[in-house]
Amino acid sequence: MRRRSLVLVCSILIIVALLSGCDTAKVGTGGGTEKTKLKIEAWGIETDPNSKIIKEAVNLFNEKSSSAVIEIEFTEQEQYKTKIATLMATNEAPDLFNTWAAGFLKPFVTSGKVYSISEDLDKDPNWKNSYINGILTPFTMDGKVYAAPTTQTVVCLFYNKEIFDKYNLKAPETYSELKDVINTLNENGITPFALGNKAPWVGAMYSELVANRIGGSEPFNKVYEGTGTWLDPSFIEAGRIMYELVQMNAFPEGFNALDNDPAQELFKEGKAAMLVMGSWAIQQLTNDESPLKGKVDVARFPAIEGGKGDINNWLGQPDQSFAISMNCKNKEAAVEFLKTIASEEIQTKFAEAGNLLATKTTIDPAKSNPVAIKVAELQKDMTELFLFYDVALGSTIGNEFNNAIQAITAGTDPEEAFSKLQEFTDQNRE
Repeated sequence: MRRRSLVLVCSILIIVALLSGCDTAKVGTGGGTEKTKLKIEAWGIETDPNSKIIKEAVNLFNEKSSSAVIEIEFTEQEQYKTKIATLMATNEAPDLFNTWAAGFLKPFVTSGKVYSISEDLDKDPNWKNSYINGILTPFTMDGKVYAAPTTQTVVCLFYNKEIFDKYNLKAPETYSELKDVINTLNENGITPFALGNKAPWVGAMYSELVANRIGGSEPFNKVYEGTGTWLDPSFIEAGRIMYELVQMNAFPEGFNALDNDPAQELFKEGKAAMLVMGSWAIQQLTNDESPLKGKVDVARFPAIEGGKGDINNWLGQPDQSFAISMNCKNKEAAVEFLKTIASEEIQTKFAEAGNLLATKTTIDPAKSNPVAIKVAELQKDMTELFLFYDVALGSTIGNEFNNAIQAITAGTDPEEAFSKLQEFTDQNRE
């Protein structure tokens, strides 16, 4: 009996040892301690410049951490949206994951799937105060912060300096000045704006800027909160201005059937003088292969005379942001990764690649893109970063807003378009 018991105990111990050796949550270090294995799901392609920098941040963390080791997997952006939603729904969320702000993140937060980093930020004021003013607001829900950005994206008015100098033009600061610029360009056979609106999010950016310049942020904030409607005069007037721009031939012929990439080529080739686009375009417009290298300048979108909005309000979003799931096996280590990617070492790499930073890291101008530096200088007076509507509201209502703007530019009456959008919003608000 005693021998059988001994054999049985030994067998159990062997099985336990084998099972613990197969535990993928722990990784041996060779020094007698074990590191927690953490997984990051991220969007992008591994060969993208930003993906390479994120991998460098992972490697840096793995070198320094005594408690965890991280592996990261990249997925193309549109496929990523489906993938992360599925993982969340099946309670298989990764330890950390890329997220957009507001409307994309909110369902995960309200369902209790995301860890709040508020206390961690408060415990480390240097980390908390390293972020630029207001950048954490889009991740703040019920007073708690749920994600940290790596970079930021803002919508800029890019213009061709060579064309502007040729016709004695300056970057417009008001809508009246913009109309004068448009008229001069048309008189000289130059398309004013390179807009390809087949995917209607592109034209929607114009309207979101115009609406904010007219009414400030309050009308949209009320729509977001459910206390206001799309029939606010600022939206109707923005729709009217969008159609006025169409009537002024501000955009290429057939722009609503034109893809974004061919439209940007018009700008790069000098056939169009201006481009309203996210700062992600800086690298494309200024790289060594671009015919625009050295010819691009950038400005804030002009003010609307009599409007309540501030010209220093920027449309955009925190970008390449990371959140920690409630399933995370080592939240303390995950927070350390967020600090790593916000460190001066990694942030400098993002800046040198042409990104706008989410932190106050000081960058050597000699090592950074001059157009990105100009945007950063303009942003020093930033009063607010307001979100893309389809990010803030989520894809269902956000995409319908984009479609409404496209319809207005095709001739639909603004009041009719926004009345239909309000009906849709009422029916689809979660």
